[in-house]
Amino acid sequence: MKIEEMIAANRADCSGCGACANICPKNAIKMTRDAEGFAYPIIDPELCIKCGRCDMTCPALNYEAKTIDALPPTFVATYPNEKILRQSSSGAIFTALSEIILTNGGIVFGAGFDKNWHVRHMSAKNLDELKNLRGSKYVQSPIGDVYRQVQDALQSQPVLFTGVPCQCVGLKNFLGKDYDNLLTVDVICRGVPSPALWECYIDTLGYAHEITHVNFRTKRRGWGKRMDINFSDQEHKAERILNNLYGRLFLRNLSLRPSCSACKFRFPNGQSDLTIGDAWGIKDFAPEMFDSRGVSVVFIHTAKGEKFFEQAGLKKQQVSFADVVKRNTFYISPAIADSRRKEFFDDLAENNDWFAVMQKYYNQDDETNNKETDAKNAAAFKESFTNVTAQIRQNFEKNILVIFTPTNDNEQQIFVNFLERNFKNCGVYLLRPGKKFPMIFIENFSLLKFSLKKTDELTSFVKQYNISEIFVKLPLDFGKNSSMVNNWLKNCGLPAKTFDKK
Repeated sequence: MKIEEMIAANRADCSGCGACANICPKNAIKMTRDAEGFAYPIIDPELCIKCGRCDMTCPALNYEAKTIDALPPTFVATYPNEKILRQSSSGAIFTALSEIILTNGGIVFGAGFDKNWHVRHMSAKNLDELKNLRGSKYVQSPIGDVYRQVQDALQSQPVLFTGVPCQCVGLKNFLGKDYDNLLTVDVICRGVPSPALWECYIDTLGYAHEITHVNFRTKRRGWGKRMDINFSDQEHKAERILNNLYGRLFLRNLSLRPSCSACKFRFPNGQSDLTIGDAWGIKDFAPEMFDSRGVSVVFIHTAKGEKFFEQAGLKKQQVSFADVVKRNTFYISPAIADSRRKEFFDDLAENNDWFAVMQKYYNQDDETNNKETDAKNAAAFKESFTNVTAQIRQNFEKNILVIFTPTNDNEQQIFVNFLERNFKNCGVYLLRPGKKFPMIFIENFSLLKFSLKKTDELTSFVKQYNISEIFVKLPLDFGKNSSMVNNWLKNCGLPAKTFDKK
């Protein structure tokens, strides 16, 4: 299949990464915006020499799903530089890594603002230029000829390239090989809104006041989800992203590119050395690392990524993969679009006043519809996580069941960490009392929960997951169901080892 055929058959297959346009030796491919404001490749037949390099480079046409046998090492981290930390969206990991590259005579590529506050990919050759690349930009960033610039720079200097997962894959496909002096860092990506939509929004604001600064994730009130736009007349627009006209459409998955709901390049199918994002919920799983100025999560995918991470001078702590991803579900799961997405973009196509259309859908925000979209995304996450853990489970030497009664959530987390350290290459499943059900299974590396009411269900689960050993942490307290659990232990026919709470 050719690129044109692929897009004609299903536009959601094209992520707009720009690899095809960069690889074309005759500049016959232009990334051209459609009615929704997203760029797709258009091939000029007068210039095309039919060399096929675009088709051979396209990530979607050459997609192969990865198989994995282990979850990536997962850390929470902050860069201990207060000024930089306050200027960054989360824990300033991007800046810490960039400084390594720049101090060694290198160059950094990432998403920045142009003079009109439109977003595009660009380079930074020093710490002053790096300021423009720092911070989240919730809009698709056009690549332009940046892949070519990266290739040229790699001939003589170290390079850091950061972008969303499909852009990192696009770069790797364009380069055709790995480079020792290239570090790739992708960000946990919910999805990318239309650049034309952002430009309409920010240009409309700019008609009334000259804009002097835009921050998608301000820290005026600490680390969180607030947006800030400053104007030359000392005015500023600061509000929660969900309360912002542009931000709400983004968070409701109304304004995302079609490919985002069918993303092929989320974990485990990315090609970056490191993935970075926000350590949401850190108070629940690593409270000692919480910092009101921001904390990042870092997933390490390669030895090169690990080397740079160790060199970055970060305050860091390894944490459970599961604890992080259940709060960053889009790391492994595509963003299922709001059911009104087609209607929204059809309205935009039929109206010249895009700002008015945005206001219309902002005001139509519906709780029932939001719950429906949230439920679809939760189901997509569970399916994605089941698929990931199923791959890992195939490599386990054995599966064990642990039965215990934690006195509090902290004790459960400590015990889970203990199991993960001491039961390598094992599937570990926990059975504990539930608040609404007599028993709850928790699969430690995926946090999938199974609620049980009868021991027959427990027996079926043990058979289904091929449990070979049981560990019982004493004393047990399943309330009125304690005798049921104890009787099952005596008659299950599996070896059981006991240990107390010391």
